[in-house]
Amino acid sequence: MINYIVYSNSSYMDILEIQTDHIKNKDNVTLFIDDNDKDLEHIYENYDNVIFYKDSDPYSERLFNCLNQYDHDYFLLIHDIDVLLETNDSKLENILEYMINNKIDRVDLKYGEMVKSSSIININSNNTNDWNEVTSDNITDGLFMVKQEIPSNYIYNVNPSFWLKSTLLNITGKFKDKTYRNIEGDDVQWYSTNFNIYRLYSDKYKKCGYYNCTDTFVFLHISHNGKFLPLNNTKTTVYGQSYEDISLTYTNIVNKYNLKNSDKWIN
Repeated sequence: MINYIVYSNSSYMDILEIQTDHIKNKDNVTLFIDDNDKDLEHIYENYDNVIFYKDSDPYSERLFNCLNQYDHDYFLLIHDIDVLLETNDSKLENILEYMINNKIDRVDLKYGEMVKSSSIININSNNTNDWNEVTSDNITDGLFMVKQEIPSNYIYNVNPSFWLKSTLLNITGKFKDKTYRNIEGDDVQWYSTNFNIYRLYSDKYKKCGYYNCTDTFVFLHISHNGKFLPLNNTKTTVYGQSYEDISLTYTNIVNKYNLKNSDKWIN
């Protein structure tokens, strides 16, 4: 079974409500949120567990303290801002199984470009016993896990990911002063070369705006720099990245949650 963690803050209730509605049907979902005095029972009731952190603590220390109260050794960590749209649960469970059996510390579930790597694993089979190492010359159709070894490629990031708890505790414990904005700095990247970290690659991917996704895990990075993804005729972000493959889904979200009335909306 996959254990989910959603990281959020009560200052972003508009985003948390959207994420909660999209993830509440998953099993065993825990919420990490600031210790606040708001009436959020309508949110909390959708989670199997809620763990609180001090809002005055830096982001990394918040994660560290919450994880020390969390019982599972492996989990899928996702931030409220990355709204979960669609998952291939059987493939995710296979990835988790392989991760556990092969002592992998983290699997980044965002699509990534193919990079030079000492380990590329063909994960197309439905049986993890058939998963095998390939070289970049042997890449064919389908889905692959690519080991992340180059610090400039963001070995560590805040993307939705499977994590081994002890590894994330190690990183957040060493860099407790890091904020959400600077935790992806060079020092953390170089330190992360000590761990066994992979990212998904596929020859086919969905155009989802700020990030592309594989069919295995589709999510919408719904805002950037405090502003919602713009809804426009070109179906592109403020940087010109296409979200054509989830444009209808996003339009429905905009309408359902009245995002055009938000101060985060781009006119």
